[in-house]
This record gives sequence, structure tokens and C-alpha cells, in this order.
Amino acid sequence: MAIKGFLPRTLKSRMTTVVILLVLAATTIVTSVALMLAERDMKAVIGTQQYAVLSSAAAYVDEQLEAKRAILATLPEGLPVGIHTDPAALQTALKARPAVHGEFFNIVAFDRNGAMVATLRPDLNENSVSANARPYFEQTLKTRKGLISAPFISRISGRPVVLLTQPVLDSAGDVAFVITGSIDLQKSDFFGPINALKPGQTGFMFIMTAGGILIHHPTPSRLLQHIHARPGTNKATDMALAGFEGWTEAQNKDGEPGIYAYRRLRTTQWIVGARYPTAEAMAPMRALRRQAMLAATAFAAVAGVVAWLAIARLMAPLERLRGSLARIRQGDSDLAALRTSRRDEIGELGDTLHALMAERAAAEQRTRDSETLVRNILEHAPDAFVSSDSDGNITEWNAQAEQTFGWTRDEAVGRGVAGLIVPHKMREAHNAGMRHFARTGEGPIVNTRVRVTALHRDGHEIPVELSLGSVPHGGGFLATAFLHDVSERVAYEERIAAGERRARVIADSIPALVAYIDRDLRYRFTNEHYQYLLGKDPRAMLGKTMAEVFGAEVAADWQDKLDAALRGERIRVERERVELGSQLHLMIDLVPDIGGDGEVAGFYLFAMDITQRKNAELTQAASEKRLKLITDHLPALISYVDSEHRMRFGNATYQSWLGVDPATLAARPLLDVLGERQYAKIKPYLERAFRGEVVNFELRALLHGEVRTLETTFVPDQRPDGGVAGVYALNNDVSRLKAVERQLNELARLDTLTGIPNRRRFEEVLGQAMDRSKRQGGAMALAYLDIDNFKAINDTLGHGAGDAVLKEFSSRLLRSVRATDLVARLAGDEFVIVFEHLSDGTEAAALAGKIIAAVREEMAIEDGTMVVTTSLGVALYNGDGETQASLVARADTALYAAKRQGRNCCVVDTVPA
Repeated sequence: MAIKGFLPRTLKSRMTTVVILLVLAATTIVTSVALMLAERDMKAVIGTQQYAVLSSAAAYVDEQLEAKRAILATLPEGLPVGIHTDPAALQTALKARPAVHGEFFNIVAFDRNGAMVATLRPDLNENSVSANARPYFEQTLKTRKGLISAPFISRISGRPVVLLTQPVLDSAGDVAFVITGSIDLQKSDFFGPINALKPGQTGFMFIMTAGGILIHHPTPSRLLQHIHARPGTNKATDMALAGFEGWTEAQNKDGEPGIYAYRRLRTTQWIVGARYPTAEAMAPMRALRRQAMLAATAFAAVAGVVAWLAIARLMAPLERLRGSLARIRQGDSDLAALRTSRRDEIGELGDTLHALMAERAAAEQRTRDSETLVRNILEHAPDAFVSSDSDGNITEWNAQAEQTFGWTRDEAVGRGVAGLIVPHKMREAHNAGMRHFARTGEGPIVNTRVRVTALHRDGHEIPVELSLGSVPHGGGFLATAFLHDVSERVAYEERIAAGERRARVIADSIPALVAYIDRDLRYRFTNEHYQYLLGKDPRAMLGKTMAEVFGAEVAADWQDKLDAALRGERIRVERERVELGSQLHLMIDLVPDIGGDGEVAGFYLFAMDITQRKNAELTQAASEKRLKLITDHLPALISYVDSEHRMRFGNATYQSWLGVDPATLAARPLLDVLGERQYAKIKPYLERAFRGEVVNFELRALLHGEVRTLETTFVPDQRPDGGVAGVYALNNDVSRLKAVERQLNELARLDTLTGIPNRRRFEEVLGQAMDRSKRQGGAMALAYLDIDNFKAINDTLGHGAGDAVLKEFSSRLLRSVRATDLVARLAGDEFVIVFEHLSDGTEAAALAGKIIAAVREEMAIEDGTMVVTTSLGVALYNGDGETQASLVARADTALYAAKRQGRNCCVVDTVPA
């Protein structure tokens, strides 16, 4: 429609415009394609060159790292004998090699405990620096090999650095020292060649770790930040982090396109990347494109002038024919004016128009007669007829449609089908189908008969059978539909389906085998109890004979009963024997299915397991009475509540548990049965069940003279229309399970060896103690302690003696603390004590001293006596800002400080780290 409005009104002008547009389009397309191919090739060349430069830079960084590692590896060579026990000698040895200083920002040596023993830069005042617990230090101790650390902020200089490590081994092959060399990521000339290779004027190169941490970037503030610290997404960066190497084109997080190249370092798997803005790279090609577009426009304008002159001359006869047609329409001339003496295409067009217009007049009369006949047929059709155009607007609406949907023909014609008779929930699908129908004249339900729901004028839905057809009309398609109201049929089918569903629910709920067997002795129906009682899948049994399901021997044993049932005899038999691999006592009924003609079509089989009940209790024939008898003997309250919250059924357990006669429950309000208090508790759950939800909850009630815990389940009894007719209620006494659960929870918080609280209980108590200290303003502390040289006890006396020491150690701790304190075992010989309600740190130290003295007393073991000592680390809680993890870490650090002081002592940490 937009193009039609843009073109001039006269055919000459339109043809001229089309010529200009075609010429312009052709030249533009050819030029654009050529430039696009050239631009693509140029991007490939730039990307390949950029990747090659990046590969050279990566190789240079690899060589530099290897060279620095090689230099650092030579430091342990030639060290004098005995230097492993003489840190001062190591300091002298490092200073004797000043050439190494030019390769690193600093060289530092640490002993195996992480203490600094030598440095090439004493001016940095690093004496207080410890490498203990640092990942690079711990990994070097573990592997006894040098490594390249992850980048981090130096604690001394505050600058981003990377460390290279080299272990110094003693004569026994253990690590005596760890030498580290640091590279300043900002000041070092390490990345000098990379800075010199940046692409273009605004491009740049950068380096990040395999995890995305930037270690080199033109923006210094981004160093050691994650590449995704800025909001947004960069597809190229995500590809590089996933392992991609090469070049690609992508947008940065500001939406600006660029050419990216990535290469990983061989030594560290760092990623070297480069970005070249596409706008800068493609600037020459875009200038060339603008010049080509100007040239194409000029060429099209010249072509348009030439086309106008040629078309005006060729169109003159057609103009005269157009004038004749206009005069005929106005009544100033007759059809003869269309005949001309020309023998070219325009003359033939005039003669053809004359014949067509004569035929059209006759056809219009025949169409009017046909439409009158069709309309009379549709008006008397027994089904509603509705037709609509491709836009979904109604074009025809017969009398039966008026009666079915409540809208008159005048009200319906011209309105949309969707808004008139399509239900709201189906309109989106209907509109999508109509859009497809408008394009193709086809659809999934065209030329088929389907059942759908339609909307009446008053708002209620009507089930209808829809027969939809497609008729070409006016360059599009008409949708024709016959709709037959099937409300009465649907209601009848729903009643049948509801009965079948109830039968299936009842059959599956009955604790008995229920089956239907035809005259060929094949199973046609089986309930779920076959799976429960005999381990047979009821669905797999369908269509099979008894011999195929249970074996020929069982089928032969039952043959005489089966034959009697097929003769029309009702059979009841009880069996107490090993049946199908199980010791069962079954009561079986075979009930013939006798048709109206007197023939037996098959028989029903009902088999109930009465192994645990008296035979007399299951002599009743009706399945409802059997079901009630079973529920009466279940150790649970089973009942049915209708929509008015009235009891309709209750089993005999109501008598034994609540003292309520189940015979009096029918039609009684639930409020009267349970009492106001209990009814108020269960009412919200009951209302949820009446909304169609299966609800489970626990309830406390007085049973057998004591308060018990009942687990209650409400199962809605849903009708075919989705409503809930009532609710089945099942109440099980789970008091014993709850008691066992509480006991297990307590046991889960005790150490199995010593009987004192374990880590889980400690973490719960520690958090509560910290909260109380914060609220009440009182002081508290955490003691972290272990048994000195406990490993030697296990190694020399055995683990049995070690367990005995742990038990006695726990007992002495319990005797040494106050009633408000908690003693817990974390693991092995590691223990913690939570001190609450302290006056100050002095009291914590006094308690620790008391514990040390108690542990130090001579301890009796199986083969004699021994003296055991302990070391304690105590951390005072300092209020806000302190977490459980930080408090435990401070106590653990104080413990190690006590061990460094010679063990059998206590260190108190009063200031958080």
C-alpha cells in the first residue's frame, strides 16, 4: 500500500518511475554487492594480519616468561653447603647476583613456614610479610616445582603483580626455601612490545587470565578486574574464555563493532587479545560506497528522461481507448465505441473489452439468480451457517445461526467472527489460524469435522461440531462453516465419562483385584491392585489370557471355575495357599456379564486379600461393603466431606480413636464432629482441597488420653467439569515417627566417639552466642585447641590408645569449663570451646589456663600412664563486622601462634585480623 501511494497516478509517469527505480536498484545492488564482497575480504585480511601480529606478541610474552623462569631457576644453583639452615647466607647469595634484579621488581626468599628470610629490595620494608597460606607458596611446597602465580595486588606496593616461584631443596629433597620473583604489571617493560603493536589509531591490545582477570589493559584502573566487571555482553570475549583462538567480528559492551583476535600463551594459558574498531578499519571502503551511490543516482536520472519520451509516444492509442471507456461508463456512448480498426495489441484489447463487458452483464444476472437460490437453501438449513472473509469479518449468517448464537443477521454481518462467537481463551489461536488461512486458504481444520466450543450472546459456551470449508473469492478466500449444536450429546457423553472415571477410581481404590475377562478368557480391564498385590503391571495384562499372565498351571487349576462363569453361574471361592509365589488367603467372586439376549459376554473377577482378617468379615457380596470393611480396619481415620463441610462417611477408627460412633457421622457438620478449635485449624487446608489441590499437613490432637501428631491428607473428588464434589480425608498417627526424628536430630549433633557436640552443633551454638553477645553487650570468646603431638600417640600406641586419649581429653574439658560454655569436637584432635558471659579477655585467659592445667595431669591408658598437653588459641568476639568464619580463623591463627611458642600454652587474640 505504501508503494502504491508513492507512485504517480498516470501510467506514463508510473512506467517512467519504475524504469528509474529499476536502473537505480540494479546499479545500487551491483555496486553494493561488489563493495560488500570487497569489505568482507578486507575484514578477512585485517583479521588474519591482526591474528598474526597477536601470535608474535604471544610468542614474545611466552619467551619472556620462560626466560624469567629460567633465570629464577638458576638461583638455587651453586648455593654454598649448609645454606639451607642459614637464611643470612641466602641473603648474601642473592645480593651476589645483582643481574637478576633487572629482570624482576623484587626477589624474595621465604622459609618453609612462609617467613621472609631474604630480599633484594630491603627498602620495601617487607619484613612483616608472610607467604603462609598464600596459594602460590602452598602449591610450590606441595609440588616442589616452580610456578607462575595468578595476578594479585601486592600488600606492600599496592600494585598489581605476578609472582614466579622457585623451590630450594635441602639434602633430603624437602623444600627449605621458596624464592619468588615479582613482575610489576604497570611499570615493567614486560609488555612494552605489546603496547607498540596496537592496531590502528584507536585499537588496543590486552591480556587476561583463562578465568577472565585482566592483567594488561590500556585502562590501568581495569587491571585485576574481571573482563565482565562492566555491564553488558561481548560475544568475542565469551568465545575466547571458552577456548576460541583466531579472529572474529563482534560488538563490544557499548554496542560498537570491532575486529577481535585472541591467542593463548603456551606457558600460562593467559589470553592475549586485540581489538580493532570496525569503523576505523572500514573507513576507506565506506567512503568509496558513498561515491558509488552518487554515480548510480545520476545514471538513473538520465535513464528516466529517455524513458519518459519513449513511453509517451507508445501510450497515445491507449489514452484514446481509456477515454472511450470513460464515456461508456457515463452513458455518453455504447459498447461499439470500443471497436477500432487497429490490428495491434491495443485493437485486440478494445475488441476483448467489448466481448467481456457483454458477457459480464449476462453473468451478473445469472449470479444474482444463483445467490437467491443459495440464500434460500441456507436459510432453511438445520445447522448454523457462518461465512467470513480472509480478515475474519462475517459475510453470511443464516436463521439457524441466529437461533444458536442469539445474534440477528443484521447484528452479525460485518463483525469479526472472533469477537462474536469465539471464546476468549481460543481467540489467539483463531486469529493465528485466520492469518494463515488468508495467505493460503488452508488450515489444520479446513475440510474436516471437529468439535469445538462457541460463545453465545449471553456469554455461555456452546459445544458445536464444526465443518469448515475454503472458497476462493475476490483474489482471496472465504471461510464457510456449518456449526451443529451438540450440547445434549456432550452432556450425555460427560455423564458416561464421569461414570467411567468414578468406576476406575473406585476400582483402583478398592484393596482388591478387579478385572473383566471376555469369552476368550482375555483380560479387558484390570485395576491397580494387581501391581500392589501380585507385582503384575495391570496395563501389560490387557489382551492376554490367564495362562499368558500367570502360567498354564494356574490357568488349568482355575479352568472349571472359569467355564462355570461363562455358563452364567456366579462363583465365589476362598483359597488359602501359596498363590502365585505368595502366601495369600483370597476370596474370589466371578460374576457373569449377561447381555440382553441372555448370552454371557464375559465375567467380572473380584479377589480380595483376607489373609489378616477373619473369613466371616469378608462374606458380604457388595464391593461397597467390602471397601468399608477394609477402611474400618486400617489404623487411620478415613472419611469423606461434602462441599457443605458435612461428613458423609467415617470408618470405624473414629470410634477407637475419638470415641465417635461412625454410624452417627453421616450428614453431621464437621464442626460438630471435631469441635470449634480443631475445625478452625483444618478449615484453611480444607478450602484449598475444595479448590482442587491435594493438601498434606500435620495436626496435634488428643488420642487415647494423650496428645498425638496426625499426618493428614486431603484429596479432592473432582467432577468432570473441574469442580470438586467433596474431599477424601486420611489421618495417620505419626507420633512415633516424630519422636524418632527428634532423636535422630539430636544424635546428628553429637560426636560418636566422645559423646560431646560435633561441628554441626558448634556452628549452630556459635551463631546464637554471637547474636546474644551483640544484643546484650556481653563479652564472649572462642577457644580453638588440639592435643600436642597427637599424631605421635597414634603412631606409637595405636589408634585405640588415641581414641582413649580423645575421650579422656573431652572429659577433662567438660570438667574445666562452666555450665554456660560449649565444648565441641570438630575433627581428629581439634576441639573448640564457646565462652559466653565473660567480663573481659582476662577471664578467657584464666579459663584457658585452667584447661591447660587440667589436661596436663597424668592420664591413665591401657598399658600405663602418660602426660598429655594442649595448646589453645583464644579469639575475643568484637561485635559488628565479625563473622563466624573470621572468628574461627582468628582462633585458629592464635592456636598456631601458641604452637610456635613451644606448645602447652595459650595465646589470646583480642583484635580482629
